[in-house]
Amino acid sequence: MDIICASICYRGYAEDEVAATLEYAPKIGYRAMEIHGPLIWSVDAVHNFDLDSMKNDVDKSGMKCAGLYPPGWGGNDNADVEARAEAIAKCVDIAEQLNATHLTTSGAQRRTEHGALDRVIACVREVLARISAESRIKLTLEPHHGNVLEQPEDFQRVLDAIPDERVGVCIDTGHFHTSGVDTLAAIRQFGSRIYAVHLKDHIGAVSVGIGRGELNLQEIIATLQDIDYQGDLTLELEVEDPENLPRYTEEAYFYLSGMLGLRL
Repeated sequence: MDIICASICYRGYAEDEVAATLEYAPKIGYRAMEIHGPLIWSVDAVHNFDLDSMKNDVDKSGMKCAGLYPPGWGGNDNADVEARAEAIAKCVDIAEQLNATHLTTSGAQRRTEHGALDRVIACVREVLARISAESRIKLTLEPHHGNVLEQPEDFQRVLDAIPDERVGVCIDTGHFHTSGVDTLAAIRQFGSRIYAVHLKDHIGAVSVGIGRGELNLQEIIATLQDIDYQGDLTLELEVEDPENLPRYTEEAYFYLSGMLGLRL
């Protein structure tokens, strides 16, 4: 496993979180990053994404782009589902051209919306229909507290409806913790269908710096190793004191590198 620095780690600290990640993260020692944020998270943003400029910026940084955070799965109605599926399929092409490995996003609606999970399934199916059967990009579904994708049964229903091995789960330690989900049990449940991990630390529902919260991250990592998880760990920081994000991002790199036995 390696440690990926998501651009959310500089959200609220820098006006352009992706540019800040490409500037600061490699100086700490991160070798890979993920593109989150305004550049990619809406349908309109995807269609206006400057791929050539981003490729140039990533290459200059010396980092690898490991993944993208596209618009959410599902939508308000059939037209919204179609628009989101088109944008996510375009993100697959962007990911391939950036030599990334996966897309990760949550649902487009809260779990209280009638039919929301059915529209997630329809959206995933539509994306698969729009991309090449040979695409190597993994499509992962991420939990968010209160989202249509929150509890293990939500993900199981999607995987049961869509057995395509390109579709899998992102374990988000912070959102699972907030939603009262047993993260270790979820890791064991989804096993080989886990294609991404968003690593956070929390005190209750509040995101804090890695190693400053309640989560037993060592046990989470050990459980991932037990199921032979083949991916990396994506650091996400959604703290309430963004002025301290550069320090938290650096602390996390050394803290997690020690846990993983990575050479600094």
